[in-house]
Amino acid sequence: MNRNTRNGLLALGLAAAAAWYKMSPEQKSNVKNKVSDWGNKLKDGLSNLKKQAGQPNTQSAS
Repeated sequence: MNRNTRNGLLALGLAAAAAWYKMSPEQKSNVKNKVSDWGNKLKDGLSNLKKQAGQPNTQSAS
């Protein structure tokens, strides 16, 4: 990782921490729920991809 990327990620993390600190409990709960939902959708999508990869392709190649 080059220097600019590292510094950019550090700045982004610090900004996120500052924003989190200033949020009300209701806003924090809303953000937690959104992140949790996104994580669940990601897990479901990955499990569907694994299922599709495990199934043989029934279409014939033309």
